[in-house]
Amino acid sequence: MGPNGPIRALDRFFQLVFSNLVVLALLLMVIVVLTLVIGRSVFGVAFFWGEELARYTMIYMAFIGGAVALRADQHPRLTVFTSMMPESVQKWLGRFLSVCMAVTLVVLLWQGIDVAVHDGRMKTPALRISYFWIYLAVPLGAGAMLLMLLFKQFLPPAVRVDEQEDVKEVTE
Repeated sequence: MGPNGPIRALDRFFQLVFSNLVVLALLLMVIVVLTLVIGRSVFGVAFFWGEELARYTMIYMAFIGGAVALRADQHPRLTVFTSMMPESVQKWLGRFLSVCMAVTLVVLLWQGIDVAVHDGRMKTPALRISYFWIYLAVPLGAGAMLLMLLFKQFLPPAVRVDEQEDVKEVTE
């Protein structure tokens, strides 16, 4: 397996788990929205819980999807000016920005836990679940992004996104 085999296996495991969670969240959101549309337009029935469930699913999908995009090096960023710089400056700037991102994610993780624990006591209007579970998306997403940022520093991604083709699994 190589010198960093267990780390590579753990990295691959988390990449696949996070990717599959995003796919499941998207699938759930599509099913809920289609159910709402068909129920309302065909049967004249409005499901009071559907919009809320779709919204909260989208929040989780966005936060976990940020980790997937970060690890696949597909996170949105502006590279107009950095691509014109010498390669040594680009590497230094990339490391500096990774440290800035890590600090931001640690703050988001810490503050997200604080908000979830202290402000999550109320219940949502339609689903009647604690807001704790909704607010938990922030620290979970920040933690996932922090983990993927750490793995990204040492290992190439196990899943590569090519704009010209479908998602491919990287094999070595």
